[in-house]
Amino acid sequence: MNKQHKNIRQNLKSATGALLGTATAIIPIASAQADDASNDWKTDVAVLVYSETDRVSAFEPAISTKKTFDDESVLGFKFVFDALTGASASGAAPADSVQTFTRPSGSGSYETGANETPLDDTFRDTRVNFSASYEAPIERLNKMLYGASFSKEYDFLSLSGSATYFQDLNQRNTTLSAGVALEYNVITPVGGKPIALSEMQASSEAQLRGEANDTRIMGEILLGVTQIIDRNTLMQFNYGFALSDGYHNDAYKITSVLTSAGDLIPANGLNGTYVYESRPETRTKHSVYGKVKRYLSGDVADISYRYMWDDWEVKSSTVDVHYRKNFSKGWYLEPHIRYYTQEAAEFYRDSITDTQAAALQASKGNLTSDYRLGDMTATTLGVKLGFLTPNGNKNSVRLEIYTQEPDLNEKVEAVILQYNYSF
Repeated sequence: MNKQHKNIRQNLKSATGALLGTATAIIPIASAQADDASNDWKTDVAVLVYSETDRVSAFEPAISTKKTFDDESVLGFKFVFDALTGASASGAAPADSVQTFTRPSGSGSYETGANETPLDDTFRDTRVNFSASYEAPIERLNKMLYGASFSKEYDFLSLSGSATYFQDLNQRNTTLSAGVALEYNVITPVGGKPIALSEMQASSEAQLRGEANDTRIMGEILLGVTQIIDRNTLMQFNYGFALSDGYHNDAYKITSVLTSAGDLIPANGLNGTYVYESRPETRTKHSVYGKVKRYLSGDVADISYRYMWDDWEVKSSTVDVHYRKNFSKGWYLEPHIRYYTQEAAEFYRDSITDTQAAALQASKGNLTSDYRLGDMTATTLGVKLGFLTPNGNKNSVRLEIYTQEPDLNEKVEAVILQYNYSF
C-alpha cells in the first residue's frame, strides 16, 4: 500500500486546522474563567469528513474533555482517530503516454494514463492520537501549561511534550508567554527506506532500499504577548523558532527524469525513469503571528496573519478572517475566509533531465517534486452555524470549500464538513 499518510494529513491541516483546537500544543490557550470553574467534566465531541475530488477522503472523529478544579488547575484529554483512503500524488510528472510505477512495498505496480497526474489509488492509512494537558497556577498572576501527545500510524510514530509559562502584567491586561516543545518521530516506510536519489526498479526486481526505519527529532520555542487594548479589543503576537534534525524525506515521493525535450526515458524495466527524493537532514523555521479580535455591537470579528520562513527557502503567508454574527437564543453564523501563499523550496523541481540527475547523484544533492514544497496558493471559504440544544448544550456545523493551486501541478479541491457537540 502507498503510505503517504503524513503528507496528506499536512494538507488536511492546512485546510481545516486541528480538530477541536488550533495549531501546536504550545500556543497560548485561554485560561478557564473563574465563573466557569466546576467539578464537572466539560466535553467536546466532533466528527470531520474531508473529501478531495478524485483523490483522498478522510473520516475523523475526535473527543476532548477537561475538568477545572477548585484551585483553578485544569486537566484535559483528547483522543482522535482518522482513516484515509483514495488516490495520492507520487510527485512524478504527467506524460504523453501511459506510465507504470512500482508500489512502495516493491510488490506490484500501477498505471497512470496519458497526460494524467500520477496517482496511486490504493492509498490507505489510519491514525490514533492521544494527548493530555495540565494547566497549573503558580501564584495569582502566573501559571504553567504542560502537554504530552502520542500518535501512531501504520508507518509513523510520534511522541511529544511541551511546557508553557504565562505571566499576567498591567492589572491582567497583558499576558506574556514562553513555551518549549520537543517531538520524537520514528518513520518506518513500507518496503524499507529508499536510498536517496536512487532509481525506481520494476516490481519484478529488487528495490534499492536501506534501513527499515529512521528517526527525526524536533524542538520548538514560542514567545508570545496578548494585550487587551480596550474593553472591546484584544491583540496577540507570537514568534516561533523550530529546529528539526534527522530523516526529512518522504519515502514515497519520486521525481521524473526526462529528456531535454520532455520525453520519458525507459529504464529499470519501466517505461520511464524515476528517482526517489532527497531532502536536507536539518531544517530551521521561523514564524511570526499576529491576531486582532474585536467585539462589534454583539458580534465578534477576528483577523490573523502568519508569516513563515526557513532555511530551505520556503516562505509562506496566511491571512485568516472570521466574523461571528450572533443571534438570539445562542444561535450564530460565522463566515470564514483563509488565503495562503507559498514560495518553493530551493531544491524543488517539477522534473529533471538525465544530466541533472547524474550531477545530483554525484554530488549527493537535494531534490523533491512534492508539490507541497513548491509554489502554490490555497483558499478556504466556509461558514459555521452554531446553536444550543433545549438543555443548553452547544452545537455547531461547519462547511468549507478548500482549493489548492500548485504552480505546475493539477489543482486540488476539497469539501470539509464538521459537526461539534459540547456538553
